Amino acid sequence: MDRRDEVRRAQAGARELVQVAREGDTQAVFEVLRRLTEDAVDAREIVGQLVAASAQMMLLRVGKAPDDVTYVVDLRDDDEFAVPIDELTPPLRATVRALLAELNGRPDEAEFQLELALCEQTVHTTLDVVVHCLLWTIGLLEWCEDQQRPAPEWLAARRCA
Repeated sequence: MDRRDEVRRAQAGARELVQVAREGDTQAVFEVLRRLTEDAVDAREIVGQLVAASAQMMLLRVGKAPDDVTYVVDLRDDDEFAVPIDELTPPLRATVRALLAELNGRPDEAEFQLELALCEQTVHTTLDVVVHCLLWTIGLLEWCEDQQRPAPEWLAARRCA
């Protein structure tokens, strides 16, 4: 299988996960992820597509920035208190760093961080990473739809104007 086929399979899997998650069926998210990984779709590829799509939509949301800008994140807990990135679990910390690498135009670093995020390959770790990426992606996809802005073509269930 060539690289383009891997990317298309990962995008199809990511799109299916987004659709199932948007329907609110958390059990189905687990089942779809299990089926995809049994079908030899690498979870890192799926998460990579979700991270790349999230970064693309975030950049669309912030608009044109100067070339020398460096993007950072302001992490907050449920009570809106700041959370230092180093207090996150290692897999989630690496996933946030992968998103930052994508935002800052460093795809090789993003890939490395995703390898770190999913190196344990346990069900709990994989689900934690996938669920966070799904939440980011879905929130940004909904923003695109609300603002009639273009989401990544492969991800959009319906075209945003």
